[in-house]
Amino acid sequence: MTPASSGVPDGDLFLTDDGEPRAFVIVSSARSGSNLLVSYLRQIPEAACLGEIFRGEFPSKPGWDKLVRRLDLPHAARELHRADLTTFWELVLSQGLRRRRWLGAKIFYYHREDNALWTRFEAADHRVLHLWRDSTFDQYVSRLLAVESGEWKAGDGSAEPRVTFDRDDYLRYREGIREGFERTRAHFGGSEHFIDIEYRALMDHAFVEGLLLRLFGQRIAVEETLRRQRGKPKLEYLVNPEIAAPFVADTLSEGFAPA
Repeated sequence: MTPASSGVPDGDLFLTDDGEPRAFVIVSSARSGSNLLVSYLRQIPEAACLGEIFRGEFPSKPGWDKLVRRLDLPHAARELHRADLTTFWELVLSQGLRRRRWLGAKIFYYHREDNALWTRFEAADHRVLHLWRDSTFDQYVSRLLAVESGEWKAGDGSAEPRVTFDRDDYLRYREGIREGFERTRAHFGGSEHFIDIEYRALMDHAFVEGLLLRLFGQRIAVEETLRRQRGKPKLEYLVNPEIAAPFVADTLSEGFAPA
């Protein structure tokens, strides 16, 4: 494993020979930069990225009504989301690709893990963008901070919460992230339609612009519409840093400290 993406993939990966539209899915986990990646993808004029529409509770969220209006989905869409998520996704694609040339959404490792939808993502008309964060420790503390503050995107900077590190909870968390990471690579990694992106690569605008050029055949100067939420070392946000210190160097690429 390498801690960062090895480079921009070759070829126009979202284009068939006859120029047919393509579907894409971002596979990731919370606090891995997925909102930033979505913001970059949305800067392609002919692309739309719909966010976390596969979550089981999504139909009860405010975003559901927005999606229904945006794509003019029928009343049956709610039941399809519950009973047949693959058919729901086909409905979303059929409606969305009338409006945009490319259409995508986001799913986390732990959302609908056993659903047939994951098999649908293997098809040739899909591209899988696997976004991961090498430091599981930073990812975990970032999640704690977001829960504590209620801010999942950067606020005005006035809130500087401190949180308690729970060793046992962290050990469960890092194993869950590793399982999702390895499962995604094993499931999709052999496909030419699979793209591996590490969190830090999103900070390199040249990389992002090259990636979008290869994927969509369009050269754009990306704008960073989301700023980094908290820039201090994650240990500084903990009320009990001595408990957390042995795990600071944990990474998916190099391995974890002993439990």
